[in-house]
Amino acid sequence: MKKYSKLFGAALVMSCLALTSCDSVFDDLAKNPNQQDVTSFYTTQENVNKGILGIYSYITTPRAMGASGIRLLVNRGDEESDNTDYGVPGQYCATLNASWYTIVQPFSLFYTAASQACQMIESIPQVEFTNTELKNAYLGEAYFWRAFAHWYLFINFRNIPLVKEFPKTAKDYKPQATPEEAWEFIISDLKKAKELLPKKGYWKGDNLGRVTSASATAMLGMSYLYRSGIEPKYGTSTTTYYKEAAECFDEIIRGDHGTFSLVDNYEDNFRVATENNDESIFEFQFKGDVVNTQFNPGLTNSGCWRDPRGTQPPSLISENANVAHQWLYDTFVASKDVNGYTDPRMFGTLVFDDHAPEINAKPGNEVRVFDGKTFDEYYTKTDKDGNTIHGFGIVSARAGNYKSACRKGLDWTLPGKNPGDNMWIGYLRANGLNYPFIRYADVLLMYAESVICGGNQGKLTPVEAVNQVRQRKSVNCPPVASVDMNVIENERILELAGEGHRFYDLLRWGKLAKRFRELEQSDPYFKQYTNSTYLGFQENKNEWLPIPVDEVEGNPYITKNNPGWN
Repeated sequence: MKKYSKLFGAALVMSCLALTSCDSVFDDLAKNPNQQDVTSFYTTQENVNKGILGIYSYITTPRAMGASGIRLLVNRGDEESDNTDYGVPGQYCATLNASWYTIVQPFSLFYTAASQACQMIESIPQVEFTNTELKNAYLGEAYFWRAFAHWYLFINFRNIPLVKEFPKTAKDYKPQATPEEAWEFIISDLKKAKELLPKKGYWKGDNLGRVTSASATAMLGMSYLYRSGIEPKYGTSTTTYYKEAAECFDEIIRGDHGTFSLVDNYEDNFRVATENNDESIFEFQFKGDVVNTQFNPGLTNSGCWRDPRGTQPPSLISENANVAHQWLYDTFVASKDVNGYTDPRMFGTLVFDDHAPEINAKPGNEVRVFDGKTFDEYYTKTDKDGNTIHGFGIVSARAGNYKSACRKGLDWTLPGKNPGDNMWIGYLRANGLNYPFIRYADVLLMYAESVICGGNQGKLTPVEAVNQVRQRKSVNCPPVASVDMNVIENERILELAGEGHRFYDLLRWGKLAKRFRELEQSDPYFKQYTNSTYLGFQENKNEWLPIPVDEVEGNPYITKNNPGWN
């Protein structure tokens, strides 16, 4: 679906809400709720499609999932440190406050997307379609994106208002919802989306990458799983939904929503040439475009791309980078394939010295970074006294404290400066690599977790599900004989590191504060690659981000911020 970014301008001009600043989303929507008369515009199948594409475009605009939102998901856990402005919400540092723009902007844009989805949900039933299946597909997309927008807001900001109707004035907004109300609304929308959306294979050509019934089913299962872990630990409910979660994941495994499988080569999940593959269930679409590099979300001159600052490792180009913490490096080093070689997933996940004595690389596995250079070629040099300087230390003393960085998020097979769709780091604001948010491998692991926590076993046993992941053709790690939560937790690290799930795994397992305390005590460089002083993870505060201060002060329906935030 790469082409939808080319429809971005038309979709927004004709059908979407427009933000002209990053002020309160509620004020913006009340002042300018629509570009033109909605009643007169949403009367054709073509214009309905433009309205749906507008929802996608708001979510993949740079200041939502395109840069701020992705780094917010990825960096809040214990895997990485990020010294860019995008990384601040995950660094727990002195810079972080309720006005920080990489918090404010996703908050506003996800509410805008939710409002646009409401607009489409209200409009589509009134439009005549020659194709009922297509009408249902568009309506299913609107329900899906309304659910996802609220899921993202809820899982990060917790005490949020719900947008259930297209807001025409500020009076249309509602008070903050309880967690139970939020979960019920999200789950209800995902159930509707699941029934309305087409199966895998329906969207073709330029539409490839639009959400399907499998996307909705996976998000529904994830919502049940998260709710089952989070609410008994942080809420008031003791009810769990592991049975419902397991059933959702089993539907995907059975093939009820189309056939999914693990791709043979693990790294094919993170390359432009193999995007939207048979492992992809829910994938954010991005298109590198050197022309549209302006940073104006909601306007026609905003491109749909990812800014790789904070994604790239320390380099000779820039220190605006991330690094991986020692425990993650050590976890991969300890994992071996059936022949005793270092877990091949390490080479698809991290940038590191593959000639270090603790690394036993399988022939053919090597670390290549910028412009096809090996780690040694890029990161080794000789100083004026003839001494060899090796690794990230040649960038800075701070970077030299870390052995690795995350390589996911950039397609390292692309040339450094290639105008067109396939740009990456040569043009910092034109990175077109997709973000595979839910892969089939994740579904297998979530299914195994749901079953061992009380869900009903379906087509696979938990052992079979985990071993499918471990024995992917390019991975070939020894099968496990049994599965418990320790096995699940370790496998999720090896398979999904750097993909934006780790913080939320720890959250639902109730291990966040304990985990951060352990690493703060054992690793002097934990969360230290940052742009200000690390303050430490504060229990009963940092589980949730602050609701932006403009909303708290300017919106009468926001009566409280999250615990620990003013």
